[in-house]
Amino acid sequence: MFDVMAFGQFHRVEPAVRPYGTGGQLDEALAARVADPLFLLARQWQTAEFAGEDSGSPVWCRIGTETTPLDAFRAGGGAAAVPLPKGVPLEYLAEAGAAPADALRDLPLRAAARAGRRFLDTLRTQPALTAALDAVDEAVLAKAPLPAPSADPEKDPLRRDPGGQALRAVLAHRAPDGVALAGLLGSGWHPPDLTGAQRTAFDQAAQQWLEWFKGRHQPPVPSSWVRERLEHRFAVTAAPGGRPVTLSAPEYTGGTAEAYEFDLDAGTTPLPAPVGSQSAQVLPTRVTYPGMPAERWWEFEDATVNLPAIGAGAPDLARLLVVEFANLYGNDHWMIPVELATGALHRLTGLTVVDTFGGETAVDPVEDRHWSVFRLTDVHGGKPGPPLLPLLPTASARVEGAPVEEVLFARDEMANLAFAIERIVPSATGRARARGDEPPDDDPQVAPTDPAALAYRLVTAVPAHWIPLVPVPLAPDSAAVCLRRGQIPRFGPSGDRLPQLKAAGRILEPEVPRVFFRDEEVPRSGVTARRVPVVARDEDGTVRSWVGRRVGAGRGEASSALAFDGAVPPGGTG
Repeated sequence: MFDVMAFGQFHRVEPAVRPYGTGGQLDEALAARVADPLFLLARQWQTAEFAGEDSGSPVWCRIGTETTPLDAFRAGGGAAAVPLPKGVPLEYLAEAGAAPADALRDLPLRAAARAGRRFLDTLRTQPALTAALDAVDEAVLAKAPLPAPSADPEKDPLRRDPGGQALRAVLAHRAPDGVALAGLLGSGWHPPDLTGAQRTAFDQAAQQWLEWFKGRHQPPVPSSWVRERLEHRFAVTAAPGGRPVTLSAPEYTGGTAEAYEFDLDAGTTPLPAPVGSQSAQVLPTRVTYPGMPAERWWEFEDATVNLPAIGAGAPDLARLLVVEFANLYGNDHWMIPVELATGALHRLTGLTVVDTFGGETAVDPVEDRHWSVFRLTDVHGGKPGPPLLPLLPTASARVEGAPVEEVLFARDEMANLAFAIERIVPSATGRARARGDEPPDDDPQVAPTDPAALAYRLVTAVPAHWIPLVPVPLAPDSAAVCLRRGQIPRFGPSGDRLPQLKAAGRILEPEVPRVFFRDEEVPRSGVTARRVPVVARDEDGTVRSWVGRRVGAGRGEASSALAFDGAVPPGGTG
């Protein structure tokens, strides 16, 4: 005997319907009948559904473009234009530019010694110099030694850099100075007592090392840094249709060179007709965004973003326009993907849209001198420029390190001065050091002969890394002022003048006799200028390294407690 087992099988699951009407089918339920159909008709009339504007959707596009490569780079300040290398990041050209002497002056002791040791290693790749390596090393070390300590401790450039002093003592007589060595080898210097074969081998090693040294430490272009404005200024040029066009960046503060930072100079007449246009056929794609209106009547919209709930005040006209445009025309946005080359200036030569009914519509550019989107400003009047799209050769991925130098520009209203506070400066070791950790100087107070008498203080002590910025006339007989880098006098106990304390970083340029900054560039909120190491790659994978400058917001006003002609009570510190 076997138990009888029953199996249940379902072909489909559907709700129970009324037995009347269409005979128990789902037609009545799917019809979604309403009691007042005029309500839906009224809603369609209110939203202009009966106007019949949407006759079709785009399904195919033909787009023509004109591509003009960027051909030259020109630093600000009247520098000559240089060819723009293909694939080189624009940030590298804008931030790494400098005069050759300035670039070598920026080389710290560690980098100079490392370059010198690399030359000694390069000599060892020449078999012909094996027998004379010891003599050649001695000649190179004697001819290009590292800087020795100064006989006067006050004039020693590393007297406030303990780490640099220790490194200098270790590297002395062990590594040559790469900067001095580059000048010697560039002038054709040779060690004495070399044979013909040894001299040829030395020249080969020198040529190989000089190529490496120039590629590593020689600046690619002149400097675009404008000291008095604390910003970079540079430009790139192209010639669409044979017309010279200039893209100028008047206030580049470092970082990524975005297109909106440039102004366009395309002349005062319309651009010539496009030459060498390229055509492409692409598929348009609908643009979507969270909160956009649903296209179907019975479709529930995304509740994550509620555009009608955005609040706006009376002056927020732009916000209201954006919300209204997103609600009414959100489903009318389409995107046409087009592949364009970087490092070029592009211009659309034509756009034809094919809709679902096979109709072709030529889309012309919108010409409005008062309103535009994604257009650069024309330098000849501040209006929107011609419809040109720049795709700059920027560094898509770069790595930035910790700042090696930081200067805080701040106002001191009580002293009626501004100060450039060197918080971090480069050390001879290649790392950053805090100037606030430097040992203070001796108190310049003149000791009184009578212990009970008041001590006279000519000027209160200010930290050595606080560099005063003195207001001076911007021009003769002018009420406008600029800020000149100054110095606070220092006196010894006997009243004799002590050597002045100078800036130690590169931002304040201590080797320049007279340094000025525009008064409006240092507001009451302050400004912070930094130098950071940057590493990036070209399009072909070449590694580019440089030290870029960044300018950002400050930290408000500062107080140096600077005072003159003071009397210090007996035993007081003032």
